[in-house]
Amino acid sequence: MQKPEHSGSPIQPEKRTRLLVLVTLIFVLAGLIWAAWWFLRGQYWIETNDAYVSGNITPVDSQTAGTISRVLVENTEFVRAGQVMATLQAHRSQIALQQAGAHLAATVRQVRRDFAKVTALQQTVSAKNAELRKLNADFIRYKQSLPSGAVSAIRLEDTQNEIAAATAQVAAAQAALKGTQAIIAGTTLQTNPLVRQAAAQFEQADIQWQRRVVRAPVSGYVAERTVYPGLMVHPDQRLFSVVPLNDLWVVANVKETAMRHVHPGQCVQLTSDYYGGDVRYHGEVLGLLPGAGSAFGILPPENATGNYIHIVERVPIRIALSAAELAQYPLRPGLSMVAGIHWTRSQKHSVLKPLTTTPIRGYQTHIYNGELRRARQRAAAVIRDNA
Repeated sequence: MQKPEHSGSPIQPEKRTRLLVLVTLIFVLAGLIWAAWWFLRGQYWIETNDAYVSGNITPVDSQTAGTISRVLVENTEFVRAGQVMATLQAHRSQIALQQAGAHLAATVRQVRRDFAKVTALQQTVSAKNAELRKLNADFIRYKQSLPSGAVSAIRLEDTQNEIAAATAQVAAAQAALKGTQAIIAGTTLQTNPLVRQAAAQFEQADIQWQRRVVRAPVSGYVAERTVYPGLMVHPDQRLFSVVPLNDLWVVANVKETAMRHVHPGQCVQLTSDYYGGDVRYHGEVLGLLPGAGSAFGILPPENATGNYIHIVERVPIRIALSAAELAQYPLRPGLSMVAGIHWTRSQKHSVLKPLTTTPIRGYQTHIYNGELRRARQRAAAVIRDNA
């Protein structure tokens, strides 16, 4: 019998050896390239995908009770600081303002009467003292005339009783004068404590009435609109949120095993799932939070238990973003980021000296600046009309 012929020729041992050598060289070369990359660059990068965009999400709450009459903005709309977002039919605050105005007017008139009463009581005390001096003079004259019989003993006794009564009347008038003077002593109508207290109550009610108009505290984009016309709202109830997108940063949570290499001032490269890997952001480490993320949780960990399990903690760090890149490729709070932190052995910046700074005048809003001034002007008008 003839053996069947094979269709293909077997691989020659020399070719097999060359193939194995080529594959080995490829793997060795790849390993050398990776080792060189790791030695020159890779070991100086700390990368984490546990990072997210953060910003100042400004809540807009109701400052007074009332019913929503108008809603003037919608979600995703851009608003400027001071722009009206909604208005309330604040009947309660209006009634409270009217009551405070009536109380202030009544207090002003009462204090004004006290000033007039002091003058009247001073005149009364002067008259009573004059009457008392006359009775004392009569008593001396009657006493001198008693031996001659020109004045009877009864008349002398009556005069003595009148002196006692007049003395009591003088004391009562002086006490009334002192009591009234204690209310207004050292004050004017405008600076009297009773008037100032009533004016403060009026100003507080006036401010509550002014806040029936809901304004944007900062410039930004509207989010979380929860109101509609006809809704009854109460103080401190959330109505909107305003998010400024020009002041954002990244919070990256780095494992504690890599934190010894992280310092303020280090360069950071970031990518976002929102734009993909084609868009790279360049940032800077500003500071490290003074504790692991779990330390600030609602239920901090309690390790003094028998079932303790060691878990590698993560420390949040704050990363600044380039304003120009942020303007070209806007981000939103809450978006996921991948952060790569570059470090070198020569960096010695202390972790206790963060680079985080706030604006020169701090984070602020100006929409409430004129409230007290307008309230005081209205209180002064009430005082002036009733003075």
